[in-house]
Amino acid sequence: MRARFVTAGAAAVALALVFGMARGPAGLVAADHLDAPGLTPPGGDSRLDINDVYAFQSPANANNAVAIMTVNPAAGLLTGQTGFSTTGRYDLEIDLDSDAKPDAGLRFTFGAANASGVQAWQMKGTAKAAHLSAAGTTSTVTNLPGGAKITAGTFDDPFFFDLVNFLAVDFSCTPGDGDTSNFFLGLNTLAIAVELPRTDLGQDSMGIWARTMLDDTQIDRMGRPAINTVFIPNNIFEPSGTEPSQRNAFNSGKPQHDQRDFRGEVVDTLDIFHTLANANVLADILLPDILTVDFSNSAGFLNGRQLANDVIDAELGIVTNGAVTTDCVPTDSAFTGTFPYLAPAN
Repeated sequence: MRARFVTAGAAAVALALVFGMARGPAGLVAADHLDAPGLTPPGGDSRLDINDVYAFQSPANANNAVAIMTVNPAAGLLTGQTGFSTTGRYDLEIDLDSDAKPDAGLRFTFGAANASGVQAWQMKGTAKAAHLSAAGTTSTVTNLPGGAKITAGTFDDPFFFDLVNFLAVDFSCTPGDGDTSNFFLGLNTLAIAVELPRTDLGQDSMGIWARTMLDDTQIDRMGRPAINTVFIPNNIFEPSGTEPSQRNAFNSGKPQHDQRDFRGEVVDTLDIFHTLANANVLADILLPDILTVDFSNSAGFLNGRQLANDVIDAELGIVTNGAVTTDCVPTDSAFTGTFPYLAPAN
């Protein structure tokens, strides 16, 4: 073993136990990919599984705000489903007054794919975003008056993480030594990307999360990366199939209830590495599960989340109290400087 693993060994083993409950098919777990049994094929619909949420100041125009949600982990590989659900709905929710309740929203629905696999989509704004609406087709950018842009389609998955060494409890990497790899290299995802003038949102600072809906039932939701995956365990005391797991309960919950319903789980996990007092302070930061962002500021995570932000490194350090600080994997996506900024599909 290399020296770093020896010195961080106890934390590494504990961290693997914390994350180990999160394994999905073929061990696929990270951020929010396949984070709950209710979304796992064949019983679930991975097209409604949210992978990641991003929110950042537009790198092409500082006056614009960008929000992206990715869904369907390893798109096309797990179930063969490559398009968006035609029966579900994809929502971006926006909290403008810090009460963890939506004050505005963007609702996306999709039609059936044509012979070329192209789907028509519609977007409708709600509440304080009710003045926004648009329609278009996948794999093209729809430009709206005032400089707004929207697209939906298949892209390279921007998430990067050394899942193989992580599951092997190997945190002994050294940056640049070549003994790590990005498990998500070459995998695709579905993405919905929106760029709006900041004035369309009414203010610069807000909270954003994504959710998917089916028959008016919330299927999945996500704000910050890895909250459900890291902190919310499956309910191991109930026989399989008799009760929803806690992860499914989290996915169907509302951010306004996160402190009430899930604070104990977050504190229990953090208490492995932190003092109880520090664990409680961090729980107040991590919950509710909403990605907070100031679009007037070009900084990234924890100010929103940019595509290239190494959220795994940041969260390893937070969760382990600095015992493990990196998986030594940089992004290998060829992000672009123009909307939607994601790398093309593989």
